[in-house]
Amino acid sequence: MKVLLVDVDSTIPNLALMQISTWHKDHGDEVTLLKGEYESFDTLNADKVYVSCIFRENRAQVLGILTIPKKAEIVLGGPGLNWDWLPAGIQKVKPDYDLYPGMEYSLGFTTRGCIRRCPWCVVPKKEGALQRWQRVEEFHDERFGTVRLLDNNILADPEWFRLNTEFLLQHDLALIEEGMDVRLLTPSLAARLAEIRLAKPLKFAFDTMAIEPAVLKGIQILQDAGINTKRNVLFYVLVGYDGCMGGIPTTQEEDIYRCRLLREHRTGAFVMQFRSSPWTRRLAAWANRPQLFWPRDLDETDYAAYRSQ
Repeated sequence: MKVLLVDVDSTIPNLALMQISTWHKDHGDEVTLLKGEYESFDTLNADKVYVSCIFRENRAQVLGILTIPKKAEIVLGGPGLNWDWLPAGIQKVKPDYDLYPGMEYSLGFTTRGCIRRCPWCVVPKKEGALQRWQRVEEFHDERFGTVRLLDNNILADPEWFRLNTEFLLQHDLALIEEGMDVRLLTPSLAARLAEIRLAKPLKFAFDTMAIEPAVLKGIQILQDAGINTKRNVLFYVLVGYDGCMGGIPTTQEEDIYRCRLLREHRTGAFVMQFRSSPWTRRLAAWANRPQLFWPRDLDETDYAAYRSQ
């Protein structure tokens, strides 16, 4: 059987498609990946097609794919389309790292779900409560010296976190993680983070003013553990949030204040624009560029040169 995998908009290698690829190759099927080459769809004469869409704004591309003449069975997935899980027999197979040539890290989840219910986040609705998922060694490929963990709240199960990071330490593997909850940080966990070799800065969230005390406490804990927060820590700052889905909206003043507070405490910021506007774009143009963020305050930055962002 000929299987076609269509990666509509993944910003990193698509884990689900990599696992689907492994499963089909193990069953003797021929697998091809398309990413941004939809005009080749029909020429491949596929028997089965999997289309993955991460972002809802790209749903129109998927609808365009569905208009192309075809004989294949079509399977749609990804949070941009639906919240369906992979079949149980595929959920934990080792990813096909050859699907994306040039990959430099292993990829997977050690936990799924989350203990929080942030109103702007789909994870609690899609994945439910936190659960242990896989050990790093189950999806790690020895060709790579880095592991990228996709966990939604990796610190929520400290014992499991320690077990999996112990594997990183034993094999001298560098870490990339997708974001941590600063409210769960303890001196013990910070000490473990200080031991790990980092491929990218540690990432936390500063989504609302309500967690300001936890953010300041967490920064101090990280610094006390010997972590250089200016170089190795980054806080995602949600801005332009309008209160939809039941949350408390943020104001322009609060959004700017949070970025300046992180700068004052020598910790990086990365602006995440919930609703884009001229002032959120200006804030992102400043905060998201370390070469501007550290030497200059927002009011000292010439935004005109960065309006294309």
